[in-house]
Parts: sequence; C-alpha cells; structure tokens
Amino acid sequence: MLPCTVTVAAFACTASASEEPISAVSVASSPNSSSADSLKAQALKSKAPTFDISGSYRLRYEHLNNPIFPSSSEDRAQVNRRVSSRLLVKAQANWDVFNATLELADSRVWLDDNDPTLTSSQVNTLEPLQFFVRYTPQDSQYLKGITAGRITFDHGSRRLIGQGVYRNTKNAFDGVLVDYQVSDWNIRGFYLLPVSRLPSDSGAVADAERAFDKSYSEREFFGLYITSPDNNVKLQSYWLKEEDSAKLSTKNRDLYTLSVDYTKPFADTWKANIEVIGQTGTSRQTASASDTTELDVESWLLHANIGKKITDYTFLRGEIDAISGDNDSSDNTISDFDSLYGVRRFDFGPTDVYQAMPRRNLYTVGARSVTKPSKEHNIMVSYKAMWYQKAPESVDNFIGQQLEARWRWQIMPSLRLAIGAAYLLKGDGFERGDYPDDSQFVFTGALYTF
Repeated sequence: MLPCTVTVAAFACTASASEEPISAVSVASSPNSSSADSLKAQALKSKAPTFDISGSYRLRYEHLNNPIFPSSSEDRAQVNRRVSSRLLVKAQANWDVFNATLELADSRVWLDDNDPTLTSSQVNTLEPLQFFVRYTPQDSQYLKGITAGRITFDHGSRRLIGQGVYRNTKNAFDGVLVDYQVSDWNIRGFYLLPVSRLPSDSGAVADAERAFDKSYSEREFFGLYITSPDNNVKLQSYWLKEEDSAKLSTKNRDLYTLSVDYTKPFADTWKANIEVIGQTGTSRQTASASDTTELDVESWLLHANIGKKITDYTFLRGEIDAISGDNDSSDNTISDFDSLYGVRRFDFGPTDVYQAMPRRNLYTVGARSVTKPSKEHNIMVSYKAMWYQKAPESVDNFIGQQLEARWRWQIMPSLRLAIGAAYLLKGDGFERGDYPDDSQFVFTGALYTF
C-alpha cells in the first residue's frame, strides 16, 4: 500500500486576457450639483485607475511506485516522491478602456533527488509569468480587444494551447492577440513567440536556480481561433515555424495544424463532442545539430465523447481517442502527432510525477463520471484502456488499463483540498524493463486563493 499523505494545493487565478473583461467605470452625480459640475466630476472620476491584487498558493505531495514507461534501474529509481509548490501573484490596473497586468510565478519542488523526469516544466523560480497591456474599445462594432506583451491563455479543448492546471508551471507567449466579433462569431488572430523556461539543464533545475525566461524570433507561432455564437463550434488554424540559432536548438518544425471541434447537446440530458485535428508540414527527427534531414509530417488526432446526466448530481460519459504514431524512424515521414502547446492531464491522467501518456501514438477507450453532490464537493472517477496506434517492433500493442479517482473539497471560499490516485494495470506492451509491475500513484494537496 502506498502512503496517502495530505497536501496543500493551490490553483492559480491566472486567466487569459480575453477572460478578464475590463469593467466600465460609472459615477452617479449628486442630485444637488449642477449639470456642469456633475459632468466635470464624472470626467475626473472616470480617469481614475482602479487596482486589484489576487493570487494563489498550492502545495502538493505526490508518490509513485513503479514508473509507467519501461525503464531500467540505472535510469531511475522504483519509487518517486515529490513535494511541489506554486505561488502566483497577479496585479492589475484598469483605466477606462485599458488594462495592465503583471503576474509573478514561483514553482519549486522538494524530495526529488536524481529524478530524470524533473524538468523546467516543474521548476521555474520567481518568474514574471505575464506582463501585458490590453485595449478594449467600447464603441467598435467589430474590434473587441488588442493585447500585447507576455501572456498565458487557453483555446478550446486545450489540446493544442492550454495553461497547465495540474502541472507545476504554465505555458507563456510573447506577442499580440487581436479579438474581433463578426456576426456574433468570435475571431482571435495572434502572432506569438513561445517562451522557453530557463534554466533548462537538469542540474540547474534540480538546484532551483533562476534565469529570466526568453522567447526567440527563430520560433514563431501564429494563427486564428474562431468560436460560434453558441460556443458549440470551435475552429483552430495554427502555424508553427522554427529554426536553429546559436541560442536555440530545435527540430526545425514547420507545421500547419487545423482543428474542428463540435459539441451537440440533445434530448435534454445528453451531450456529444467530437474534435478532429490534422497536421502537416516538415520537421527533423531530433533537435540535434547533426540532424539536418527534413522529413514530411502527416499526423492526426480524433477525440470523441458522448455523455448523459444520470442523476441530479452525476454526469457519465464514454470517451475514445485515436492519435497517430510512428514506429519507424528510418522512413521519410513523421506521423507522431505534435500537440504543440496543449496539456493532457484532463484526458490521460496526472502529469508531473505520474507522467501520464503523451498525446501521440494511442488508441484509447474509456468512461468518466463527475459527481457534484454539493457545491463544496467534486468527485471524478475514470477508466481507460490504452493501445499503441503503432507498436514498436516486436512489442505487443496493449499498453494497459488505467483507473483514476479524484476528490476536491471546497472547505471554504479561499481553501480547496484535493486527494487523488491512479493505478495502471500494465499490459504486455509495458511489462518491460526493470519495473514491469503495475504503477501505483497517489497525490494530495491544498489550494489557497486570495
């Protein structure tokens, strides 16, 4: 049996600029003042900026016995324990049609010696996560906002662009977002430079050293995100272009990605969703400087689910995933799906210590229930069977069966506790290496917001 230790976890109050509309400042005039004095007072008060500070602190404990992926004892230990913390502090100034935001983040870990899975995705000390200015015109029929600076945000299903919620750090970008509305369709165009978390070498990460995160002009990310008036149709059209430089080693990806996401509520209590993503372009197999061969990319993803509210408190749904993979590095094509800057926790399980399956080379079938017996409690239980879409040579294609459960308790408005567990019953495809036994994982934590 694994130890079940209570953690303290925190959720970040970080939302995208588009999710934080600027409130209009309204001033009521005194009934005893003259009309001219009232207008003058309103004009003066409307120019006064308003300020707000918010944030969160999360502390979480995780314990894993038997790594999921086939591994040797020389590469990693059989048991991995980790305590992680994430502090977020956001300051905002609103002035008429302008908003200025600064958010600081500090992500750290403990009890995690010599862990090869520890990267800058878990450790990023004292970093300005966001600093941007947003202009939201009040008198434009089409233009709804312009945001410039360093930002973090979600798009659609979050399978291509998303903030990390469970993960200890978040994805950030430098650039410009422009939001339009045409015939009640919301259209966002953007040009961004993805931010690399620094330092990136394992020794500096383990020692929690800090360095200012940077973006590079050699890596560009731009495109469109479009949603229908009822938010049931979401379209994503993205280009990612990168090339090596003296300070940046890349796969020289030149990718075009198109996603169509459709949701259909029906029969009062049913809801269905399907997302289809296609990806094409060129890339190298690795980021090594000696790898100069450009290969064609042809990859795809399909996710679908259908669910029904089975009680007043419980929603149950079935889920399938089909994601292209590659088991032949000697041909001229890459068919491994690239999830760009998406997150995977909500589809495949906890990340960080557990290291859930990546979003590539997978077939999955599963079910998930979410029960909310009261506004304070949220219980999720899921089951998923997984296969390789293309198994490695001489390896069985059955990965295993995963059971997961999570309970959140909003003990007070500012404090939420959580506890969860996952169990991977390994199939023949993963019963390899020095740890062929089933993977067992627990986490517990708490989140304080202010």
